[in-house]
Amino acid sequence: MDYRLEYRKGSLPMALFRERYQDRERFIGYCQECPRYDTVWSCPPLDFYVDEYLDRFTWVNVVGAKVVLSAKVIDEADTAEKVKTVGWEIVSAVKLELEEKMRLSSGGCNLCKECSRKEGKPCRMPEKMRYSLDAFGFDLSAITKDMLGIDILWCKDRLPEYFTLIHGLLSAEEVPEAAWDTTGWIFDAT
Repeated sequence: MDYRLEYRKGSLPMALFRERYQDRERFIGYCQECPRYDTVWSCPPLDFYVDEYLDRFTWVNVVGAKVVLSAKVIDEADTAEKVKTVGWEIVSAVKLELEEKMRLSSGGCNLCKECSRKEGKPCRMPEKMRYSLDAFGFDLSAITKDMLGIDILWCKDRLPEYFTLIHGLLSAEEVPEAAWDTTGWIFDAT
């Protein structure tokens, strides 16, 4: 196998989560430097009021996936193109699995090859599209470190030892421990 998965979870009341981890000005500034800015519906600028959206929920339930790569995969990705391609393939596969259950995503939506936003058209799959946590100005590195005990490693000249994906489920109540199975998946949080 090319990788193994470790899931971790955590929950906080929305007010505390926002107090600790939301800095819209700083993190939306980072988003503006990204080539996906204003080109995909899940990323900034969002077409609704963030405060109104988040105020509907009282809890943030977070799942982190630590995608631990095999030494073979890391060694075989020996060119910049292989690092990019292999990394994207692995992260995308895990991300799609998580997005089936979670409402907020790592790095925004990638369901369509080309987002309809570029053409000025509405989202093709609004019921499946997932907003990026950072699109709301949340500090993903601090969340994963504090709530999940995972440091984010960045891909530079070679694949890192692991990738980190962080997803969230916003809810009116904390997801009870019994609703999570041993791998971190939610059985029913609606």
